[in-house]
Amino acid sequence: MSRKNIFIVVIITVNLLFAWSTFNMFYYKKLSFDTSEKAKLNQTNVDKVINGDGSWKWNEKEYDFYKEYSFSLTKNEIKEFSKIINSANAIYVDNIRPKKWFDIYIVKKNGNKSLITLKQSNENEIYFDINHKTFDGKKLEKYIQKHIKRN
Repeated sequence: MSRKNIFIVVIITVNLLFAWSTFNMFYYKKLSFDTSEKAKLNQTNVDKVINGDGSWKWNEKEYDFYKEYSFSLTKNEIKEFSKIINSANAIYVDNIRPKKWFDIYIVKKNGNKSLITLKQSNENEIYFDINHKTFDGKKLEKYIQKHIKRN
């Protein structure tokens, strides 16, 4: 191959890579995001719901779930918890880095654990992640706030 042909192939490759990177940069923007998706949690498989690590801030008070605070739910509370999770719509969060967060473990009857991470952004948006997808967490936050206990 002559130098001219190599140069043309390099130019075409660079242009294709630029077009691909531009497409990826705008693909997950808010306008193209599907907010109709709902979270799914099958309550019949859930044995218990317990907190993991993290911290949260409610009414100017800091809650440390590492050592100081915890929560767990009874069977009837798990039903309501599942309804809240299943009613949450997907949301687009522009800056997904949370200011505060804590983990919620869902222990299934077969012993497997699922993780839900409730997050609070710098702009005070409340959302949670389940199965690598992000959903509105305002109702979940209010529900959990009622069930927090001091260790």
